Amino acid sequence: MRRYNLSTMLFVWLLLSVMTPTVILSGLYLSSFKHAFLQQEQVHLSQFADNKVKQIEDYISERISDVFSLSQSVETVEAFSQLSPLYRHGGEQAQQYPQLLAELKKRYQHYQDDGYLDLLLISASGDLLFSLGMNSHFPSKVNLDPETVSGLNFVVKRAKYFLESSSSSFEYDGPSEQAVAFIGSPVLVQGRLIGIVVLQVDSQIIQKVTLEVGGSRSSREVVVAARQGDYFSYQVELKYDADAIVGEPQPISALSESLSKALSGRRHIGVDIDYRAVEVLAASRYIPSVQWGLVFKEDMSEVVQVYDQIFQLGLLILFVVLIGVLLVSGLLGSMLAKPFESMTQMTRSITSGETDARIKPEGFRESYELALCFNQMSHALSLARETLEQQVEERTLELTNEIDLRQNKEAALAESYKKLNLSMKNLQAMQSQLIESEKMAALGGLVAGFAHELNTPIGVAITASSLLLRELTILEQSYSSDELTEAVFKQYLDDIKAACTLLEKNLKRSASLVRDFKLVAVEQTNLHKEKFVLRELIESLLTSLSPETKKYPVEISNRVREDIVVNSYPGDFYQVFTNLILNSLIHGFTGYRDGGLIIDASMTEDLLTITVSDNGKGIPEKNCSSIFEPFFTTKRGNGGSGLGLSIVYNIVKQKLHGDIKVRSTLGQGTEFIITCPVED
Repeated sequence: MRRYNLSTMLFVWLLLSVMTPTVILSGLYLSSFKHAFLQQEQVHLSQFADNKVKQIEDYISERISDVFSLSQSVETVEAFSQLSPLYRHGGEQAQQYPQLLAELKKRYQHYQDDGYLDLLLISASGDLLFSLGMNSHFPSKVNLDPETVSGLNFVVKRAKYFLESSSSSFEYDGPSEQAVAFIGSPVLVQGRLIGIVVLQVDSQIIQKVTLEVGGSRSSREVVVAARQGDYFSYQVELKYDADAIVGEPQPISALSESLSKALSGRRHIGVDIDYRAVEVLAASRYIPSVQWGLVFKEDMSEVVQVYDQIFQLGLLILFVVLIGVLLVSGLLGSMLAKPFESMTQMTRSITSGETDARIKPEGFRESYELALCFNQMSHALSLARETLEQQVEERTLELTNEIDLRQNKEAALAESYKKLNLSMKNLQAMQSQLIESEKMAALGGLVAGFAHELNTPIGVAITASSLLLRELTILEQSYSSDELTEAVFKQYLDDIKAACTLLEKNLKRSASLVRDFKLVAVEQTNLHKEKFVLRELIESLLTSLSPETKKYPVEISNRVREDIVVNSYPGDFYQVFTNLILNSLIHGFTGYRDGGLIIDASMTEDLLTITVSDNGKGIPEKNCSSIFEPFFTTKRGNGGSGLGLSIVYNIVKQKLHGDIKVRSTLGQGTEFIITCPVED
């Protein structure tokens, strides 16, 4: 543990007793000052935001008032009365139509002089009758489809269906390369809608209102946005993002938290991260007349600038006080520590081994008593040193003996581990040999069954050939002795035909058995991947296994679809199905009169699922967790090796990289479920 001198301890004591209360009080004051300062700044920012909302509301109200006055004027009603009879949608206009458009352009020219981009007269059915700017990019008919989203579409639908004046959000207009909005109002005559008048405005006035932020904060900015479904668009230019286009749709995920609150109608003020990823103090407001969101914000770094300056001044004062405390503590420490310096030197001598050293008592009372105690301690230390050396020698001898004993035990343990590892390798080799023996035994049983099955059609074919030879001999004798009549000849021909049919049928049966056995035998030794139809593989296997399956009163149903094509190892699939089917027959239906076994499969894009289920005896719950273990069997005295399901498990896990599960209910049946990945 590190020891500090007296000067350092005095410095720490003065620091804790003088500086700590000063720092705590200063911190509380600065924290209270910062909180009050931020509250005052939030009040000012809220007032500015409310003022901007009022200015924008007033501007929009004035524009709506202009279009409402225009819709109520006699000139507008007269213009619709003149245009509607002359306008032909999709055809050649009347001769008076262009002349009337020129007169209306002169009549309404003062609207463009007043700052409006265009004035549109639209019929009640949506036809564009007149455009002051003669803009060809406007459609000849406004689409009133509910799914069409545009500023012009919005105000026309509000005027037609709700008979009210309204304004749209600003959106980017490609032909004019600027942000525009539309303000529309219905034109009514005796309560009947005859048309809609629309004024088109740009965003310059709104931009001018938002740029007048007031105050001394250079980072102040007003951001206005409108939401359109899953998108939003800025309604004014951004101060710090020259690439942002007014009215251009942007994903809703790009909204800042404060702007999102404003668009949802929430009145809020607090700290947020703006579109520059900069921390700002932001006031959120909603503009109901146009359904816009407004955020009045300023950078937090500029807001807390005054607080930072006060904080830096406090740190400077604290540093000066700290230097003073350091000087005072150093002076007092040197005066109090001088009597201990001689005692320290003698202590170092004792540390080097001179335990018989003594110190002369002197100085003030505390140091004098300390010197006397030190001399007593030195004498006791000398005696203790001699005793300790003797104990160390004895303990060293004991540790040496323990180390030798431990090394001998470690050597014996290493030799045991080596023998155990060799035994494990021998056991694994023996297990592999047993698995191969089981496979060969299964193949031998398959060959024996095939020979028995093939013997029947070959025996029938031999009998038919003998009968055919006998009939031909008799026919030849009758012919030679002129005893052959037409009836007898016809009878002989029918017998010969029946014998040939029987011979052909049994030879085809033999050929089919040979072909299926050859397919099974070849596929079981095939170690390469190939594409195969799973249903055909199972059918050929069931044919080859028929000598064994006929021994059991079980109906085997192959429900695998013909369109399941697998790119894998067919030999492994033959082995898996063979072991599962024979295991089900031997263990599930011994002593049963009838039963059923179902094979089914389904395949997704990358996963093949195979089920083999029966309604036999079932497996006890205690055995379900052990059936895949090597050499586990319930028929050990009846020829069971306990390797059938272990081979299935190893093939599925290691070769097919899949998984196998078992579900069984005692007395109701068992189901094996195999899942493995497939390749195209």
